[in-house]
Amino acid sequence: MAGPPNSSQMSTHAGEKSTSSQRNDRLLIGELMDTDTTTEERKFKLTSEERTSWDENGYFIRYDVFGKKENDFLAQIADDIATGKRPFRAQNIHKNALVRDGKTTASGTHAMHCIHHINNYSPEFLARTRDPRLTDPVVDLIGPNILGLNNLYIWKPPKIGLGFPWHQDRWYFNRQYKTNKTVGTWTAIDAADLENGCLYVIPGSHKDGVLDHEDLEGSQQNEFKSARGAKDEDGVAVEVPPGSVIFFDNRLLHKSTNNHSGRFRRCSVAHYISADSERLPYKNINHIKPVMWVRGDTYSEKMEPVYRDALPIPKEQED
Repeated sequence: MAGPPNSSQMSTHAGEKSTSSQRNDRLLIGELMDTDTTTEERKFKLTSEERTSWDENGYFIRYDVFGKKENDFLAQIADDIATGKRPFRAQNIHKNALVRDGKTTASGTHAMHCIHHINNYSPEFLARTRDPRLTDPVVDLIGPNILGLNNLYIWKPPKIGLGFPWHQDRWYFNRQYKTNKTVGTWTAIDAADLENGCLYVIPGSHKDGVLDHEDLEGSQQNEFKSARGAKDEDGVAVEVPPGSVIFFDNRLLHKSTNNHSGRFRRCSVAHYISADSERLPYKNINHIKPVMWVRGDTYSEKMEPVYRDALPIPKEQED
């Protein structure tokens, strides 16, 4: 079992921390926060009301978590990747399915769907993954030893952004890891509402186990699967302003709808898994998804490879 990295292992800077939403923009943008905090030092712990909502509904919401400057900073990095101004791993960049399949035309960020595993190759997004405003509550949910996986940035562009069908993230994770300790966080970069395709959840569905998921027909994003038996009439819309974070159990049934507005509905998604989870055997080493250290101890014998620094962009992607 290895402890957290020291300063020689990882280039980090301690950022200014604040519990007030009015001071969020004063946090050091783009710098890694000090993640080696003890229980007593955690400023953003779970409240009793949030714990009740988590247990009963499978999710809770925090408002005004991140300021506009902080989110604009990350959004610009993602836009630079999408438009080729910043090198990135091409396999992780995905266009909108309608554009990909030639059913509509769009360019730049208006043609984008998402960037998968963005924190694996972007130090700035990795810093956000480790931000205590996200990870402090996660400690109360899955323990102090935390890894990050399957982080992504989603654009959902105006008019053509596609919704995601009812699904449970645990269905995907169960194919790669043996664990009961995972948490998802969904940070709104833009306001998310009924018109531009906000999230919907089925409260309490995390108590009913993981449903079978099946493929969809037509032009869909490659990762889209649909949970069998989920009903729209059970869903509740989760409309949130920019800077809000939805914390959710990865067994919670959730979906989003198409973007019918003239606005983007951008978000940053970070998933967390307990470091004492176990990576399932893999047939092809090229299919291994990188897992990033977030805070606490790393149980390397179970989850390797675990990375502490953002990975370099493959040389062929830089040319």
